[in-house]
Amino acid sequence: MNLVPALGAAAAITIAVGSLGIAHRLRPALEPGEEAPAPHAALSTIGAGLLSGFVLLTGFLVATGWAAHTTKVVPPTGLYAADAAAGCAVLLYPALAGLPFSPRHATAVACFGALVGYTLSMAVQLRP
Repeated sequence: MNLVPALGAAAAITIAVGSLGIAHRLRPALEPGEEAPAPHAALSTIGAGLLSGFVLLTGFLVATGWAAHTTKVVPPTGLYAADAAAGCAVLLYPALAGLPFSPRHATAVACFGALVGYTLSMAVQLRP
């Protein structure tokens, strides 16, 4: 059994949930009765842009990495570094956008992180 994708998923979960917890710890405490500020509306478009960029780049690396086994044309290493940076940005985004640290949100971020880490590690492993 190949454990690298599972380790990649575990690392991504740690980054995503850990950053959510750290951001929660660093936020100033609210006064009693004060509501938490709502995230700015522009943050939703930033997250969608980050995610679509990550998905497109990872899909390209998976397809070309798979094809490279027969064509011997390997994607440049810089694309893998860019994909890793995009993956980290996607994992850190919920914490930076101000998502609260609740069990429901932590579970959602963990599940999302598992998908990001798994696909990113598989994309790297498909490189010949």
